Amino acid sequence: MNINELPYSLPKTPKAQCQYLARICSISLHKLSNNHQEESEAIASVIIYRHLSSNQKIEAMRLIQALINKPLMAKLIEKITDTIVNPQWGIWSLSNTELLKDHKFHDMVNTYAGISGITISMVSVADLASTIWKTKKVTKGGWLTLVMWGSLILNATELHKVNQEISNRSKLLDSVHYD
Repeated sequence: MNINELPYSLPKTPKAQCQYLARICSISLHKLSNNHQEESEAIASVIIYRHLSSNQKIEAMRLIQALINKPLMAKLIEKITDTIVNPQWGIWSLSNTELLKDHKFHDMVNTYAGISGITISMVSVADLASTIWKTKKVTKGGWLTLVMWGSLILNATELHKVNQEISNRSKLLDSVHYD
């Protein structure tokens, strides 16, 4: 696993590279030790794990299991499991193509919601809260409003995550791809 094949512009020093990759994968920095090169390679293998061949996956798992830092090893195996179950739980595991498709979808939902006037305003939140407070129940329309707002908030959150990952991938438009 060569960390230079990742779609990120990595810092120069092994320690900074390890910390950067840990942040990308939402791994607490306190889980890192002083084996920066080894740990960077292990984290890199987690990032590209979904896109590896069967033999490469075996090699990646050997690399991870060879870590002296067992808390980090456990966290990396957890990250692999999460992305196998649902790649969205580790947006960094998406290929460039998957990431751009995800961006296109969430941006489209956001755009159409805005065009159709479906927005979350503080006035409408106050009206719904007032109705619930007075009647002590949520009407069918109220439930529909809550579901709609929840969907819009979830979409906005996902769009933010995608945009952040695209920003992280400064090499996204270069020729470096792992899909």
